[in-house]
Amino acid sequence: VVRGWCLGRCLMPTEAMARGVSRLSRRVGQGVFSLGRAPRTFDSAPTLSFETEFARHRVFGAPRWYSTSGATPLFSGAFCERVDVELGTSKTLATVGFETGRVARLANGAVIASLGDTVAMCAVTTARQPDPDATFFPLQVDYRERASAYGKIPSTFTRREGPPKDREVLAMRVVDRTLRPLFPKGFKNETSLQVVVLSSDRCQDPAVLAVNGASCALMISDIPWNGPAGAARVAVSDDFEIIKNPSDADCESSRFVLTYAGTADRTLMIEAAAMKHGGVPEAIVALALRTAHELAKEIIEPQLRLQAAVGRPKREMDALDEAVKKVIHAAFLCSASSRLHALYAEEIQSKSGRGKKMAELKDSVFAELSASDDVKSKITEIIAEDVNADSLDSAIRKYLKHHADGAYLHACSSVMRTRIFDTGKRIDGRGVDELRELVSVADVLPVTHGSSIFERGNTQTLATATIGSLNDVQRLDAPVGPENKRLMLHYAFPSFSIDETPRRGGLSRREIGHGALAEKALAAALPSSDAWPFAVRLNAETMESNGSSSMAAVCAGSMALMAAGVPIEDHVGAISVGLVMDEDEFGKVTRHKILADIMGLEDVLGDMDFKIAGTRTGVTAIQLDCKPAGIPIDILVEALLVASTARGLVIDSMCAAIPRARRADLGEVSESSPRFTSMAIDVSLIGKLIGTGGKTIKEIQQTTGATVSVDQPKIGPNSARAGVHMSVGKVGIFAPNKASLDLAVERVAAIVTPLAAGEVVRATVIDVKPFGWILRTAGMDEGMLHVTEYQWDTTRIETTEFLPIGETLEVKVTENGAGGTKFSKKQLAPAPEGYEPPPIRSPSFGGMRPKTPLGRGAGKSAGRGIGGGGPGSSGGLLTQERTTGGFVRNLDGTLKRPLERVGGGEKSGGDGE
Repeated sequence: VVRGWCLGRCLMPTEAMARGVSRLSRRVGQGVFSLGRAPRTFDSAPTLSFETEFARHRVFGAPRWYSTSGATPLFSGAFCERVDVELGTSKTLATVGFETGRVARLANGAVIASLGDTVAMCAVTTARQPDPDATFFPLQVDYRERASAYGKIPSTFTRREGPPKDREVLAMRVVDRTLRPLFPKGFKNETSLQVVVLSSDRCQDPAVLAVNGASCALMISDIPWNGPAGAARVAVSDDFEIIKNPSDADCESSRFVLTYAGTADRTLMIEAAAMKHGGVPEAIVALALRTAHELAKEIIEPQLRLQAAVGRPKREMDALDEAVKKVIHAAFLCSASSRLHALYAEEIQSKSGRGKKMAELKDSVFAELSASDDVKSKITEIIAEDVNADSLDSAIRKYLKHHADGAYLHACSSVMRTRIFDTGKRIDGRGVDELRELVSVADVLPVTHGSSIFERGNTQTLATATIGSLNDVQRLDAPVGPENKRLMLHYAFPSFSIDETPRRGGLSRREIGHGALAEKALAAALPSSDAWPFAVRLNAETMESNGSSSMAAVCAGSMALMAAGVPIEDHVGAISVGLVMDEDEFGKVTRHKILADIMGLEDVLGDMDFKIAGTRTGVTAIQLDCKPAGIPIDILVEALLVASTARGLVIDSMCAAIPRARRADLGEVSESSPRFTSMAIDVSLIGKLIGTGGKTIKEIQQTTGATVSVDQPKIGPNSARAGVHMSVGKVGIFAPNKASLDLAVERVAAIVTPLAAGEVVRATVIDVKPFGWILRTAGMDEGMLHVTEYQWDTTRIETTEFLPIGETLEVKVTENGAGGTKFSKKQLAPAPEGYEPPPIRSPSFGGMRPKTPLGRGAGKSAGRGIGGGGPGSSGGLLTQERTTGGFVRNLDGTLKRPLERVGGGEKSGGDGE
């Protein structure tokens, strides 16, 4: 029918016709088109011919699908399934919807997922043929949050989104870790899953919606996948109540936030972090897990309905390849089992030593099986009908090479599990609850603000802490979450830590993910910005890695913070817990063992990597990765208790190295080490401290070498209720050493502390006036030093000749009030013997000294300080004629006319001159 339609309508190249037929067959499989019969899913849809339906297919908005749940799709013409959920503390109802069939129709599976006003496009595609060189499932997840989704234009130079942000990378990892365990183990087709956030209400996390939408896209596609999976988020309030589907504001005010993904009966992925110091107890975490699991199950039902309505038949796995794989796995296990038992019995402690022997054993077994006639004959029986006799040997070698790595790991895993279940001993000889040797050392590096090294077996991390001002916080730009963060932990995993040559490329997603986990574990331990207004950067350098390097980063980071003097109350320790379990043919767990402190090989060969960080009293961060199709929640709850005991031992080792944060006031920090302090400031003085255009604070920083930051109280509707003092702010001072800090504290204290009458200060001349000098103190207070307050001697002086601009001197504050600030230099010393203060002026002048005319003819005496004419003078009183100065004056202080110079000089002109 297809061929006749194509040839009857037009002539086209063979390649183009093949593409059209392939696309058409895909649409028929999806149920988009009908070839002269009713659509296979909906009885209510009209029977249409192929030509009619093809014409309608290209009309945007043409009705085609119908909803069994009564949901209204965002895009007209799409099929939609939905479920209503309860949101946060407001307990309002919102709709989780999945719609398909209207946009992105060329993908293997595409879904528009929505939660209220948050919308994400989720599409999955896969290669037609498996990758013959793939040793693992080649799944690529890409998650992007468009700035337009929350009404912004990107601030980049090109005004478009750049490389993925850390938050987007973390969302990719969440989606990947949820979906990967549900793919068939033999599926090696390159698969791409892309999520684009199109709209965000800035309340619900789009990453949770991305997991649900990606699961639904896989469900309706033809890609083999053992889903569905559901994701949900819960929070724990201060009263330890569980908040379902919390908003961003709910998360900010809660104690603990947990993101969960799982199937109908098992857990696939967990991400959790404490929002406040101390975390939450394990019992509350268990309750949050069970609540989140029930919420995730609600999201599974609409996915199943959508699959039943429009889902495509799943591809068949390559039965031939699967049969050959079973033969090779069995052969490797049979050949390597006894030798692996013997190798494990050696209980080798060195990772490199054990790895070398295991690699040699693998090569030996592979060589034996390549020459084994029995193995060749079994493979030949399977592939003989599909492979030419001439290429049979090469096909067998190709199969052996392709499955060798997986078969050997399967053998190693089987022997390890048998040893643990039968003897209770692990590969390195430890019991299931035993930890590797712990070593903790603080203050290992000079110059750095704080440093430490933490070792657990062959896993070793060196951490350094660097403290900065609040100006150094990292600004964030995302639809949800905080606007900035004060703690930044950067995790590095160099290739030498695992004895490999360097890889090319930038920062890996693994490094970003491990650093974010360690950062979440420690962030809650930091004091609030009100109590400690500083930012901190932690560098966690992995020196050696044999499992749980991210947990070592937590431990080393906690010690580095204390060594730097960051006032955290308790150490945050961390441990990774593993699992081996056996299941029957129905998927029921028959036996299991939980392994405390797993090393790298146990992570590869085991069933889960359950990372848990916290203090002695509670959990602060969780991350779960698993390899099978989920872990029962009861096993996870049991693992929480195992981790709690192990974490206590880790914290004991850390406390032995540094039991509490260093304190500068006790002399525990060297004078050459960086210092920081804070002090209160009246908000009315903040402008004075900063100065015009930041001039004052910049000058302080330049002259002292310190960094000064000002934290003003934040005004909000609940400020008074929260006990925020609106009239008091904080000044943070960070200095590279004690001398710099002391100088900066002195300068800032001078500004924030008002001058008091009688106080002696140092001041600098900033301006010279005829009647005195304008001085400025170190505290930026300006005032007047009058000529009469310069010295006890009453001799008249020239202001420009005594104190030039820039001169520094000590003065005494005589007045500081509404009338301004006045200084005195002469009052620094007592009055000389025989000094008599000037008598009170004649009442005829009202107690006021008459103003001296400063008009024309005033001469050099204008504006001069006026004192007595010498020892015999009376200081210019009204009882005698004044004869001091440039011109003779009358008794009332006015110039005598005609002008006559003192000492009998020539007369000047009269009034008219």
